[in-house]
Amino acid sequence: MPVKVLNLLEKKTYRYQERDKELEKAFVAQLKQYGQERLVYIDESGFDNTLDYGYGYCHKSERFIAEKLGHRIERVSVIGGWREGEQIAPMVFEGYANSALVCQWVEDCLVPELIPGQIIILDNASVHPKERIQTLVAKAGCEVIFLPPYSPHLNKIEKFWGRLKKEVSKLIKKTEDLFDAIRIAFCSMS
Repeated sequence: MPVKVLNLLEKKTYRYQERDKELEKAFVAQLKQYGQERLVYIDESGFDNTLDYGYGYCHKSERFIAEKLGHRIERVSVIGGWREGEQIAPMVFEGYANSALVCQWVEDCLVPELIPGQIIILDNASVHPKERIQTLVAKAGCEVIFLPPYSPHLNKIEKFWGRLKKEVSKLIKKTEDLFDAIRIAFCSMS
């Protein structure tokens, strides 16, 4: 019987085997003590000019073949926050994130958007220097909580990045510039 007849979808979600389920449960319980309006999820995501659809269509008897570059020419990254279903303090930049850039973004872009008492949630990436970020966020009267290791699925901004990447992959064929594709995608999703 075909999958469509059974009303099943082709969906797969990956989770890290290394994650600690008990730490995840404790983290979720900790977040429940705060109202959703106090939670701000932050993270970075990257785009390059090799973005493409992961599928294609052709006749059943043929194989769909698409050509793409074997190397990256351009890398653009975004960093931003997610609060109550809306993006805050987005920044688009060329290249990869590093500690200095993340701290500068927190200080110049994120902190002015924060409301005292909010809880900032982010992962344990090496570009997130814990003490420096905690100090910057504390100046705004807010607190930082780090995700459990190997648990990016608990960061609500990840779903937004996934939707943004899907939108950019559609637009990249229509525009000459990766920055333009990202800007247009951001605007269409706001």
